[in-house]
Amino acid sequence: MASGGGGAASSLDRLDSVLEGLRRRSVTAEQVYKDWRVLRILWESCHKGTDAGLKIEAAAEEIAHDLNRISDGEEDSEGPGSQFLLQLARDCETKTKRLMAEIGEALDYLYSSCSTGGSSISSSLQLQLMSPATLDVSFWPRFVSHAQSNVLRISQIVVDHLGHEHFGIRDQVFTFYNSLKSIKRYFGLLLSDPKFPYLGGSGVGEGAGATTDDAVPSIDASLGHVVSLVLRIADRCSVHWLDCKTGRIQVEKGELSKFVEDLHHEVHPRNPNFMSFHLNFLLTLCCIRNNKDEEMDVVMQFCNYLFNSERGDFRKEVASLLTLFVDATTKLKDKDAVKSFFPEINAMLVEIASLFEVNCRKGHKLDDSPQCSELLTRICLLRAELSLMAQIHNMSEISSNSSSSSSMLSDWKDISRNLSIYSKNLPLEKIEGGEKMLAFTESLFQEVESLHQSFRDKKINGCVMKNSLLLLFFKIVIFKEESFLTDLLLLESGNDATSMASGKDRIALHLQKLEYFPLILSDERMKNTEDIFRAFKPIEVFFRSLTSLNYSFLIAQDEMILSFSELLDKMNQLMKAKLKKIIPQFPLFAFPTTFRLNFVDSLSRNLVELLKYDPVSIALAKHHIEEIQRHLQSLSSFLVDVSKLQIEEDQELKDIGKQIIHLAYKAEYVIDSIEVDAQWQDFFWLNDVLGELRLVNEKACGIQLTIRDAKVLDPKNVTQVSHDTFPRHGTPAIDEIVVDLRDQEEMIIDMLTLGPERLDIVSIVGMPGLGKTTLAMKVYNSKSVMYCFHQRAWCTVSHAYEKRRLLIEILTGVHGLTDEIHQMTDDALEGKLKEALLRNRYLIVMDDVWDAGAVNDLKKAFPNDSNGSRILLTSRHRSVALEIEPDSVPHSLRQFSEEESWKLLEKKVFKGESCPNELVAVGKEIARQCRGLPLAIVAVAGILKMTEKSRNSWKKIANSLSSQVLNDPEAQGQSVLELSYQYLPEYLKPCFLYMGVLDKDKDILVSKLIQLWLAEGLIPKTQTKSFEDLAEEFLVELIDKSLVIISRRRSNGKVKACRLQSLMLDFCKSKTKDANFFQLVTRCDDPYASFPSSDYGFEFDFYHHLSPVSFASYRLAVCLKQNHFLESRPSGLGTRSLVFFASTDSETRWPYDISFILHNFKLLRVLDFECIDVASFPVEIGLLIQLRYLAVGGYVTSIPQSLGNLRKLETLIVKGLRGKIILPNTIWRLTSLRHLHVKIHVAVNLDDEESENSSVLENLVSFSRLSLPCGQDAERILKRFPNLRKLSCIFFESQDSSTTRNQFPMLDFLTHLESLKIFYFGTPLKDGKFNLPSNLKKLTLSDFRLPWSHMSAIGRLPNLEVLKLQSGAFEGQIWEMKKEEFQRLKFLSLDTLDIVQWNASCDHLPTLERLILQNCKDLEEIPAEFANIYTLEMIEVHWCSESAEESAKKIVEETGDIKVLISCSNLSS
Repeated sequence: MASGGGGAASSLDRLDSVLEGLRRRSVTAEQVYKDWRVLRILWESCHKGTDAGLKIEAAAEEIAHDLNRISDGEEDSEGPGSQFLLQLARDCETKTKRLMAEIGEALDYLYSSCSTGGSSISSSLQLQLMSPATLDVSFWPRFVSHAQSNVLRISQIVVDHLGHEHFGIRDQVFTFYNSLKSIKRYFGLLLSDPKFPYLGGSGVGEGAGATTDDAVPSIDASLGHVVSLVLRIADRCSVHWLDCKTGRIQVEKGELSKFVEDLHHEVHPRNPNFMSFHLNFLLTLCCIRNNKDEEMDVVMQFCNYLFNSERGDFRKEVASLLTLFVDATTKLKDKDAVKSFFPEINAMLVEIASLFEVNCRKGHKLDDSPQCSELLTRICLLRAELSLMAQIHNMSEISSNSSSSSSMLSDWKDISRNLSIYSKNLPLEKIEGGEKMLAFTESLFQEVESLHQSFRDKKINGCVMKNSLLLLFFKIVIFKEESFLTDLLLLESGNDATSMASGKDRIALHLQKLEYFPLILSDERMKNTEDIFRAFKPIEVFFRSLTSLNYSFLIAQDEMILSFSELLDKMNQLMKAKLKKIIPQFPLFAFPTTFRLNFVDSLSRNLVELLKYDPVSIALAKHHIEEIQRHLQSLSSFLVDVSKLQIEEDQELKDIGKQIIHLAYKAEYVIDSIEVDAQWQDFFWLNDVLGELRLVNEKACGIQLTIRDAKVLDPKNVTQVSHDTFPRHGTPAIDEIVVDLRDQEEMIIDMLTLGPERLDIVSIVGMPGLGKTTLAMKVYNSKSVMYCFHQRAWCTVSHAYEKRRLLIEILTGVHGLTDEIHQMTDDALEGKLKEALLRNRYLIVMDDVWDAGAVNDLKKAFPNDSNGSRILLTSRHRSVALEIEPDSVPHSLRQFSEEESWKLLEKKVFKGESCPNELVAVGKEIARQCRGLPLAIVAVAGILKMTEKSRNSWKKIANSLSSQVLNDPEAQGQSVLELSYQYLPEYLKPCFLYMGVLDKDKDILVSKLIQLWLAEGLIPKTQTKSFEDLAEEFLVELIDKSLVIISRRRSNGKVKACRLQSLMLDFCKSKTKDANFFQLVTRCDDPYASFPSSDYGFEFDFYHHLSPVSFASYRLAVCLKQNHFLESRPSGLGTRSLVFFASTDSETRWPYDISFILHNFKLLRVLDFECIDVASFPVEIGLLIQLRYLAVGGYVTSIPQSLGNLRKLETLIVKGLRGKIILPNTIWRLTSLRHLHVKIHVAVNLDDEESENSSVLENLVSFSRLSLPCGQDAERILKRFPNLRKLSCIFFESQDSSTTRNQFPMLDFLTHLESLKIFYFGTPLKDGKFNLPSNLKKLTLSDFRLPWSHMSAIGRLPNLEVLKLQSGAFEGQIWEMKKEEFQRLKFLSLDTLDIVQWNASCDHLPTLERLILQNCKDLEEIPAEFANIYTLEMIEVHWCSESAEESAKKIVEETGDIKVLISCSNLSS
């Protein structure tokens, strides 16, 4: 076989000659002839002397040899040689097709290798095809014309087999033909251009096979790909024609049409693969051009091809876009940045081609339809996006060339102007979206223009400029995807509505997430972040891949939506992984681990209220919050069911419970953060929490609980969790059966009352839980002790005592607490106490003394008048008592015997009744295991009262105790307390733990405790009871279970103050810490342990160098000096409660500014700064919109208007030190307010417009001290508090001289009012008639100076139980009581009145239980008939006449059962 050109030509010439002779004798031979004409063209143009050329030559030689075996003269097709000829021609055809296919595959492989950067070569033919300068482009017209002729043969098939009437398929063929014609013209113009790298077809042009970049194929690879396509089309058309001609296949209309359509699709611009080739080829050509004009020429040639030379907006916009794209591709160093645009531009061009074809078919121009206008707007947005990218990666040119900046801004103006034009022709349903896009683009242009100006003026540096442009770029990317997804959701569902809805749900969720990204981009901190592009690039690529699909969805089908939503799910995982590199990790907080059920339910209800209020701040997160609320409501139902089971052995349920509570706290933190001050990361955290809640709810739904009807509700159809676990009965009676210490009580009383005349110290010692405090309290309140001592006071010392606190506590008991006392120095307090005790027989109880220093520090304040005064102390340590008083033997409390233990347990459980016989044995076993500790006994009694009175139930408790029997009684007591805690109902546990924080060595005021419980969400909402009533029931339950001790009662018998026994307090604090319920911060904790103790000198420099203190706790209880805490600049990102207990501060030298606290603790629900002397009420208080409880003290003179922002506030306490405070008019916005207490007094501005409107505070139930003028003004204000239950106010004389102004206001409209305290300032009222609500139970009047004749209006109140008359409330020497008045009065106090004679009998006060007379120095006597009031329990006489005191003693002597307490400051012995 010849290897030279001449030999090869002779082989091909011989084959031509043979085929020329045979083509008329056989259709097959004719087709072989045509195919070889194509191969000859390829051989002549590109493969001479190459392996590929040699293959063609060898095949030609072989086929020519085979065909020469046929006789030249044989023409009879029916002769014996005819079949042989047919078979031979077919064999030649097969060889020819195989060779053509191999060449086509090699060319395709060459293109794909260049496109993907591949380098693997699988054959020598492919190696030859990749050699440079292999193509002579002059073959192109003949080559494509051959393919066109083969296409036209399909038209002949239609005529021959289907008839002339099938114009549709023939039109398809001619359209196909014209597409090839367009390709021939497009490439022909390019190849004939003298600037083309092949130099007009010379075949050896410079750079013919070169590539300029790995991102695009080479010239020869691109042309080879076109050759392969045309070759394949020509081949398939010829084969199909031959098969039809020879009868191998039957011609059917549908199949033939599909055949033509499939072939046409391969070379039509609407084919994404073919358009991708064109775009690559365009980039290839432009990469080797020398200037921008040449690039423009290439782009215009492509646009001529794409639009078939039609002009208009599309051509103009596409040309501008492609010019920008190829320019960026060729010039920018960061090829990856531009490469990401390729799929979207390709998809956009495909849609244009499809629209162009549809419009041409209908005879319309491309620019005419609204659908085309919509596409034009998207092209403009893509131009803007690409322009920004070019600016970002071309910062050096912008910096050095102002004309470059001007050119870019000019492009933006052009884009904005064109968008405005195209938006006017949008479809009706797209007009709103178009306007949004136009506004968005215009705002971006303004930002870009501003950035360029700032950069030119050197106001920003290059880094800020680049990052700012990049953030604007990402905004466009996100805006486009958001628009795309919104369009998808508007598509109509097809047959499978359920699947379609599911797909749309996933798209909708993704769309919600998109709304969060602009928040990231708006963060100013991002503009200074280094390498921000690298951080956001993966997300940008993801968004662009989704958005590019938009151009393919001309007519969306359900399958597309489903496929797209599935793609979203997969891509969402990728995005989540990439976002982790950008989004900060969720903060590490010490969330509480208790209070599960109530917290989840409370949070669910709070979210309902939040969604109802619907603040603007949660707009972006509203849908997420709604779904979270549904999940929480469902999981709350699940927890209710789980709470009815014994889950200690079920690890799965325990783990789910922990997971639920942790997620609930996370959800609360994120949602509240969004409402207060949303940061972009909050929204992504919210999405993560929602995803976790979905999983845990799904897991909970799959658990089959074993109780009847226990199930988890579907999160889309849930109801409010009921509170049937709370007690339905009324407030239970408090069981006050205490430890029976009668013999020891008498012994201590004797030591106090019968000892030496000198000041003596009596000590009670013993281990925790033995009842030292209980014994001391019984002695302190005994009749004989009360009668013996003129002054009594109680203080609790504890482990870390403070002298100042002890002085104030004792002085309060002796003298009463006043503002003056709080302002005194330590020395002044000591002197004041000594003065108050001087010449009085006094008893001071110092409970829980740990150190002798506590007593020694106070000895100077305890005068020794040799009048039998005593100090009674309790201590755990005998050595401490001996150190304090070496000459006295401490009284040691013993443990209870087993019999005493059983008797106490029986009394506590059965309230004085006998124990059933079947429970006696197991009851005694339980008592024995308490190891003689009274506290453990009463704690176990609390458990037994809650459980079923059956032997089996009691046996379980006994077994629980026996499993933890310890030799150490104190340790055994701790285990009993633990068991008692475990048996507490879930709703009582957090209430109990809260007391461990508030019990700071002094009584806990019940009113404050309940208000804090409410603020913390510990009290659930019920339909039948108020929050306060239910909270009171909770407290009574804790008292009834012997966990809480009553320390003081109100005048109506209710609990005023309470506390925990010392061992119980230690246990409570331990549980609080273990459960992360509260963090207690004291002087011993870091960093405060290193703080200087002095208030003077070097501490100023110390604080200056101090690092801020950060807390991760959910609740903080701080017991420090004011300056130590405030100067440490504390912060708590997730802290919800901040309760401050002032450690011993000397008199405050200056008030404190607490405004920084309000910035550092933004999520607070509880802020108790009552003990801090603040300089003023900070305006920043309005930032704390989550506040439910706010207490401040100090030099407050006004309350800022920003208080009105606190719409969730329930309790407001302001303890001012300077007179009257005016409420802001925004107070009427606090619709959740329940308790408002201001000291010294507070007024409403009557001239404010707000106060004139109809706003009312319907939830306000207690208010003090409101200052009001008498008369109608008072009525007008009070009517705006219609549900008040407790009111303390000041009425002052009105300046108005009218008769209706200076009179006692009508108050009968306050139908819910139960407690009323009124102070009056001014001349006596013109009309002193009282008009009070009939529901009133407690009344205190002061300074009215009314005659006793007006008392009847009060006496007739049907429900009055407590009456206190103070400071001249009534004047006159004689009080003549009338019958049928005060029939339900239980408590009567007369203080500082000028009464001399009191005429009354037992019938006038038939239900009186307690009578207090104080500073009534002129009163001659107490009516003697009061001895016949059978309900009377106690008479107190303080600083009255001796005759009044003697009358009280006579009543006691006559009855023997009534207690009498007499205080006199003038006794000398």
